[in-house]
Order: sequence, then C-alpha cells, then structure tokens
Amino acid sequence: MNWKQRALEAAAGVILIALPAYPQAREYRNERIVSLIHQANLQEIEAGKLAQTKSNSQSVKDFGAQMVTDHQKADDQVRSYAQKHNIDLDTLVQRLAKRREDRVEFDRQARSVGSATGEWAFTSEQLVRSKRDDDQTLERLRTLQGAAFDREFVSAMVDGHQKVIDRLTSVRDRSIDPDLRSLIVDLLPTIKHHLEMAQALQEAVSKA
Repeated sequence: MNWKQRALEAAAGVILIALPAYPQAREYRNERIVSLIHQANLQEIEAGKLAQTKSNSQSVKDFGAQMVTDHQKADDQVRSYAQKHNIDLDTLVQRLAKRREDRVEFDRQARSVGSATGEWAFTSEQLVRSKRDDDQTLERLRTLQGAAFDREFVSAMVDGHQKVIDRLTSVRDRSIDPDLRSLIVDLLPTIKHHLEMAQALQEAVSKA
C-alpha cells in the first residue's frame, strides 16, 4: 500500500469519526439555515438604516425603510422559531462560527488527499466567506454618501437578496425540520419582492 492509499484511508476514517450521526447532522443543517436567515436579516436591517441616512434619493430611502420593516418582521419569525426549538440565536452564531472555522480546516486537509465530497466539501468555507463579504459590504457602505452610496447599496441589495433566495431555495427541499421549511416558504415571497424592488431601482440610480 502506497502513501497516497494510506492517506486516503486515514482521511476517510477521520471523516467517519468527525461527521455526526444522522439526527445530529440534520440538526446542524437546521441550525446553519436558521443562522443564515438571522444574519441576512441583520445585514439587511443595518443596510436599510444606512440608506435612510446616507441616500439623497427618496426612492432609495423608502426602499431602505421597507427593508428595515420587513426584515425586522422576518427576524421576529426566526426568533419565534428559535424559541420554539430551544435555540439561543446569540449562542448559536458564536458556536457555529467556531464550528465553521474547525470545519474549514478539516475540509482543506481532507481535500488535500481527495476525500471531501458533496455538502461537506464546500459549505463551511462558503459560509465563512459569505459572512466576511457581508461585513465588508456594510463597512464600504458606511464610507459612502449620496449617489455613490445609492449605486453601491442597490447593487449590494440585488446581489445579496439573490444569494439568499438561491440558498433558501436550495435547502428548502432537503431533509430539514418541517417548521423550518414552513418558515422558508413564508419568507421567500418577501425576499423575492425585495429583489424585484432593488432591480427596479438599479437602472435609476445608475444614471444619477
């Protein structure tokens, strides 16, 4: 047996040990989805508040106000789900952040010997990158004003809402908690409406 075969077997053994049993794996997936929706709500609320103070366009200000109202309502629904399922959102965010960091390192090591596949091969690193990108977007928006803010804000809203729609649509039909699936079904129409509003604003602000 050569070194590569031994490495593959070792990595496969580590994966079997590291992956939780099916119920725990499904619970972890549910928690990641809840965290994704919660973080998206917080991001859009903060961006909406910035729009109301930094934009010179009434249309952009109105869109920002709508974002704050709708995403606060959405996050109330998320918090209601979390309470029903004994999930502490603040603790969850911190715990998943640490678990994602550990998972990213494990995925990188596993991929180096060709062992990571499917969901486990990319989602952890993807989530870490997404959170970092969201934080950077807000920081960039805080430095802008007027027409420059409008262009960056609307572009970020188109991109951000499309990504959330894609992710929630993708996980909606997976093996997840039925209550969580119902929450996603309830929230998707509002998120899609926000995307349509942002797309309608994009042409107008690009000419300003």
